[in-house]
Amino acid sequence: MASLGLLADDELDCRRLVLLAGEAGHTVMPAGRIAEAVEVLREHRPKAMLVVDGPRQDAAAAVREILRVAPLMPIVVALRRRDAGRAVALMRLGAAEVVSSPWSREALEPCLSKALRYQGTAFSVVYAPPRPALPYYLLAVLVFFGAAFGYLALQRLQRLGREALEQKAYWDMPYKHPAGLAYDDKSRSLWSADWFTQSLYEHSPADLAIKRIVHFTAQMPVSVAFAMDAVWSVAAKGTIVRHMRDAVLTPVETYKDAAPHTVGIAYDGLYLWTCDPARRLVYKRLTDAALTVVASYRYPGAEPAALVFDGKSLWSLDAGNKELIRHNLERPDQTMGRIALPEYRDGEYKPRGLAWDGTRFWTVAEKLPKDSGPARVFQHADLAAMLMRR
Repeated sequence: MASLGLLADDELDCRRLVLLAGEAGHTVMPAGRIAEAVEVLREHRPKAMLVVDGPRQDAAAAVREILRVAPLMPIVVALRRRDAGRAVALMRLGAAEVVSSPWSREALEPCLSKALRYQGTAFSVVYAPPRPALPYYLLAVLVFFGAAFGYLALQRLQRLGREALEQKAYWDMPYKHPAGLAYDDKSRSLWSADWFTQSLYEHSPADLAIKRIVHFTAQMPVSVAFAMDAVWSVAAKGTIVRHMRDAVLTPVETYKDAAPHTVGIAYDGLYLWTCDPARRLVYKRLTDAALTVVASYRYPGAEPAALVFDGKSLWSLDAGNKELIRHNLERPDQTMGRIALPEYRDGEYKPRGLAWDGTRFWTVAEKLPKDSGPARVFQHADLAAMLMRR
């Protein structure tokens, strides 16, 4: 059980969150204004702060003020309405977690638990007893060696930090329902589709930071690909849309009901490929006005989740067997190799999307059970070497 501070300007919101936090085993000290929340911080020293983003109370201003007073304080922001862009902006300001409406114990408790795990370091002043004065030259020697050892320690910490960053193989995302992944050679960015927020997220491959969010008002994207100087997306109902590569991905052409039940789309330089998990078929299509199907092939795996072309071969992500399948481009029902994905062996995540950046594979996965945690992007750097050996 932990003590929490709560900043909520609405009495009903305050009562509801106090009740939900109490059900999770926490004690709550409410405040109606930022100044009152600061007093709660100074007098009661809570383990975390819960802030409601409301029309009369800007959570961004509250996050800045709380972190100014207590820089190490974990902050969980409760949104009154779902807004992916707002959630990303608040996390960039320093919020540890963001929980969207409708609020429930199942949604709030994991966010509070995760925020409470990131506690900062407490500092206190320890007064040492007086010591006899040392000769100045001895003091100078000690200062010199102390500075030298401190510099070496700092260099070592920086080197270890760089190595840790290079070795990191996964990143958690600020969304929960991934449905597709693609790599854009021109912008050198990873793009992830989330069907629940109806958005595409552009990520930097270096640290997976979000560079841009494009929201689709009339489309629920389940797959995405870059081909023929355009962005292609597949909607949940089977509509394929070709977009311009502008800031808002303006739709150029829509192919209604072209690919029902599609979970993957890829382009090999001549044909467009799609995959239907319901019929367990891989379709070879022309890029004409009707995306005409010229051939269909039986899928040689358990549960197809995505398709990608690496410049030589067509690959699929098999969510059932948790592996990558390399297909014969002339006969995709024939496999040319399989690579197991140990990241999914424990069953905590289900793979949903696949991308190839020219040297390595990336996958995006959904946390199981559904809605239990953020989506996760995995970097499969070691698969490039395995690919070269095959």
